[in-house]
Amino acid sequence: MQTKLKFADRNLTVLIFLAMAVGIGLGHFFPAIPNVISRLSVGTTNIPLAIGLLLMLYPPLAKVDYSLLPMAFKNRKVMGISVLLNWIVGPLLMFVIALLFLADEPEYRSGLILIGLARCIAMVLVWNDLAKGNREYAALLVALNSIFQILTYGFFVWLFINVLPEKLGLAHFTVTVAIDDVMQSVLLYLGIPFVTGYLSRYWLI
Repeated sequence: MQTKLKFADRNLTVLIFLAMAVGIGLGHFFPAIPNVISRLSVGTTNIPLAIGLLLMLYPPLAKVDYSLLPMAFKNRKVMGISVLLNWIVGPLLMFVIALLFLADEPEYRSGLILIGLARCIAMVLVWNDLAKGNREYAALLVALNSIFQILTYGFFVWLFINVLPEKLGLAHFTVTVAIDDVMQSVLLYLGIPFVTGYLSRYWLI
């Protein structure tokens, strides 16, 4: 039983904020860097970002016992609570927060709503692994949220950014998110780690 976390695991939150500060600093003092990184893209996929996410998600997904997933799927209560919190409470809460603090800033308000509508399907696996949580349930809920993200994200963007602000008399602008763009991102960033984790577990263990 592991009783002591590694340095990176123990200080992950601090390291994340440090990485954010370094990124902001590099962008401020070296304005050409964002352009260089943006050129390393294929379509809507940024290659360095994709590689980083794949390396981050592979270890926790390789530890999942996929034979237990059917049992996890039978727990309707867990799945129902997840859908309720992630796809009803979450979007409504973020929309209200955006209205309360950024009602007169449509650009920032829309950005906050866009972030709030997207469920986390990456770091959830990492945090769960660090906390020694149930890997099978974590993988199940991430897969469930990924499916809902593909099916509902474009609709929620239309509803919370294009329709509701106009109905409330707020300044707004039109944002369109195509379902195929969302599907491509989810399949790339999550599908590949899922497949490689599954195959490596059953080929190597």
